[in-house]
Amino acid sequence: MSAAAADDEPGTGPDEEQSAKRDRRERDGVSTVQHSVVVELPIAAVYKQWVDFESYPEFLPAVREVSTTGEVYSRWTVAISKLSRQFLVEILEQLPEERLVWRTIEGDVWFSGDAVFEAIDKQQTRVDVTVHWKPVTAVERTAAALGLAGRAVRGTLESFKTYIESTGGPSGHSRIKVVSPKG
Repeated sequence: MSAAAADDEPGTGPDEEQSAKRDRRERDGVSTVQHSVVVELPIAAVYKQWVDFESYPEFLPAVREVSTTGEVYSRWTVAISKLSRQFLVEILEQLPEERLVWRTIEGDVWFSGDAVFEAIDKQQTRVDVTVHWKPVTAVERTAAALGLAGRAVRGTLESFKTYIESTGGPSGHSRIKVVSPKG
């Protein structure tokens, strides 16, 4: 059956597909967190700062180090209290000034996510972030149950907003190449 035919059948449209994906993630123990922020800068500056991963330790205390290891890969070291985690992130989709999709491909944690960028006007940009992560340890499961991941994502976005608005634009540290899988 073609995808178009499946969309015409009752109960198999885009909303039902999203609901089914969400149900599968919940059964698999995956937590989903969503948050948005409006940054008082043009979309080009906001996007460029977002992909400047190597600058993240400057405004996120838990991020100890980020190094780019290829055009779409970056290695992260994150520490919260005495717990340190390392992981390799792969960019799956990059549509400059529109969307960035990523996932971990190795390391101590499993997560994936996306950031969507929307110009509200010439000087304001909305950033919508969705993160899916799988709590592994008892502490992580407790944190997920208490909504701490949501607070972490919200805090990350607020720190990002404060940093870029105070510096007036991207810092230009990262050497990651802005690419799109479509060429």
